[in-house]
Amino acid sequence: MSKQDIKEFVDGMHFGSPVSQEEFKAAVKSAYMDRARQVWFIYRKIKELYPEVDAERIIREGSWDFGIYQGNQIAEKYGAENIGPREALFGQTSKGGMLVFEQEIVEADEDRAVKHFNACPHCEALRELGATDEEIKAFCRDMIGACDYAIVHPFPHVTIDFPTTVADGEGEPCRMTITRVKE
Repeated sequence: MSKQDIKEFVDGMHFGSPVSQEEFKAAVKSAYMDRARQVWFIYRKIKELYPEVDAERIIREGSWDFGIYQGNQIAEKYGAENIGPREALFGQTSKGGMLVFEQEIVEADEDRAVKHFNACPHCEALRELGATDEEIKAFCRDMIGACDYAIVHPFPHVTIDFPTTVADGEGEPCRMTITRVKE
């Protein structure tokens, strides 16, 4: 490949052009789907190569550690003692996440914050890979979902729950519910 070919290829990406919301959403969704695919392939390979090892635990604990990392980032911004439900929800909400997961903030006050995730690129990616409904639910609820619980772990005044998830397969959104711990 010549230098001219490389230049034309790179120029064709239009780095200097504005990105539309649709292009942004597609790029972020692709990244989320790739993350889910990567973790899924690692999980499956652990099960294949080391059947005596608890692959679910490895993914769950790695997801937990990732969530703790994210929670600590939020705590640095607000101070762990100052984080209530609203700050915990806002701290882990991004433009990309809002678009890709089709999130809707339903409630956000001092005692309770609720956000619905109406779509899930993780579930979509696993379905494309042929995962069963049961595998998708377990992957979400029992493994990668540990990240969400860990995000709020550094905050002593809140708890989190997901009464429903997209992965449950019942046509309901993920209902992230963060509540203030009553002292």
